[in-house]
Amino acid sequence: MSHRPVLTEHPTHYALLPVTKPRNERTVTMNAVSTPPDPDALLRWLAGKYAVEVPQDWRLTKAAGESPAGAMTLLPGWAVWDREPSEAVVPLLPWRSERRFVELKRMVDDRTIEALSMCRFTCLTDGRTMDLPAVLYREFDLAEWLAGSPIAAITASIQAGRWANLIVRLAGGVVCGVEVGATLPAGTAVLDRHELIARRGVACDRLVDSQVPQSSVYTFTASGTGQYTDVDAELFGSDAGEVSLVRAAYEVLLHPDEAGILRQQHRRLSGLVRLAFESERQGRRLAAEGGR
Repeated sequence: MSHRPVLTEHPTHYALLPVTKPRNERTVTMNAVSTPPDPDALLRWLAGKYAVEVPQDWRLTKAAGESPAGAMTLLPGWAVWDREPSEAVVPLLPWRSERRFVELKRMVDDRTIEALSMCRFTCLTDGRTMDLPAVLYREFDLAEWLAGSPIAAITASIQAGRWANLIVRLAGGVVCGVEVGATLPAGTAVLDRHELIARRGVACDRLVDSQVPQSSVYTFTASGTGQYTDVDAELFGSDAGEVSLVRAAYEVLLHPDEAGILRQQHRRLSGLVRLAFESERQGRRLAAEGGR
């Protein structure tokens, strides 16, 4: 029997893709381990694979920096939470592309859980990649997006600029308890948990009895331990955060008109972060603009 696999280069591995083939031939899959590339390289590979045409040069980055002249910069919105984005900057909301949050959103929209009444959010970081304002930016957007309602009021207690407890009320009546901090040891992965409590049903992005994120594969070898979780059928070797960043950026390349909507939501979230710190300063609940 003849075998003639077709090899295509991927930035993290080499994959043999299905092709139209004569009888008695079959496709074989093969992977070669290598260092995962940065998100920009993954996005360029993805855009090239599907022949996405973009009218201008662009780059995807995780942090703020100088943009090349005439180029569009795509980056997480929290990285520039305290800045007004220019027309050359697109502040992304990558968590909206992360599978666990997509599934939570679907449960609410499809009424798998009915009459959402309360949210309990926790997010802890080491403060280096994401500081406290960045975490608040992310959690505020998740609250509005998952519940489908704008934030109407915030009551915040913030200590030393490193941890905070907040009560967030949405315009639709949902109340969110948000506990966030940037107090983990350096190098520790983000620890978070998001629970939605409804009149009928409860949904959570973590296992009920789990306190930390779980991986699909664990290895215990003489050289140490390893953890592996592939969350995307095309983007192998990257963690969920990087994959969701690439997917969010890819949607902007496909639909450039979304850039304006993202900038508008960025301004709102930045205002909510400032409102939280003002609530702590005044020691009282403050109403949010647009919360009705």
